[in-house]
Amino acid sequence: MNVRRTTLLIAIVLAVGTGWLTLTYLSSLKPAENQPRPVLITTQEIPARERITASMFTTQTRSAETLQPDAISNPNQAIGSLALITIPSGSQLTASQIGINVPSALPVRLQPGMRAVSIPIDRVKGVSGLIQPGDRVDVIAIPPTRSSGPPDKAVTIFRGIRVLAVGNALENASATPSPDEQSAATVTLEVNPKQADLLAWADQNSTLRLALRSPRERQRSEPVEILELAGNSGGGAPAPSLPEPIAPPALAMGPLPAPGPVRAVSSSPVQLIVGDQIVDPGSSR
Repeated sequence: MNVRRTTLLIAIVLAVGTGWLTLTYLSSLKPAENQPRPVLITTQEIPARERITASMFTTQTRSAETLQPDAISNPNQAIGSLALITIPSGSQLTASQIGINVPSALPVRLQPGMRAVSIPIDRVKGVSGLIQPGDRVDVIAIPPTRSSGPPDKAVTIFRGIRVLAVGNALENASATPSPDEQSAATVTLEVNPKQADLLAWADQNSTLRLALRSPRERQRSEPVEILELAGNSGGGAPAPSLPEPIAPPALAMGPLPAPGPVRAVSSSPVQLIVGDQIVDPGSSR
């Protein structure tokens, strides 16, 4: 009986001691959770799709109760990222507001005044899937086959155009394209507004192929060519109108000099004098 009582007392003492130690530990953690922590606060409004720089935010210390669940405290995590939405000035930077190497980064990669236009490709038109973002390509347009007559020749309508994306990939981590990029169905090119119009028109009225260029070659080493579609019998869009050829200037011609006096000098045979030349009417001139 005494043994049972002793065992029970020891169990009670251990339970009380364990509870007290647990309570003490939890009490020590609670103040640490409520301690102020650093957080990145924006110093200006950051528009959507804008790349974040160090001048756009500052580091402040805020109480843990006021922090967003995914607030960022490490500046290196924010610098170079893109704002996925417009972030107001004075707000906390959070992981859900920014992104790195996402499809929405495409507008940031465009040069001012340029446009991104996608065209369909396959493994043949896209150089066996070996084209990568950042490469330079020529765009070749092949007119449709005529119902009669010789076929029109293929022409290169653009030269040295930069590839922005292959499929939805904006960059490649390796020198060899991934299987997804090799089987991509689209390629996105960087063109100016006029080139964008012509590229869209050519895509609808001809077959487009890409020719990969060497990075050591000048971008404008050869002139571009004009795409002409003859006949337009298939009901497609009319070919672009070419500039009218400039006619040579008309020669300024004054009045012809009047012939000299004509007079008969003999009755047989008859001779005429035109100016200073004697002309025989019976002879061929």
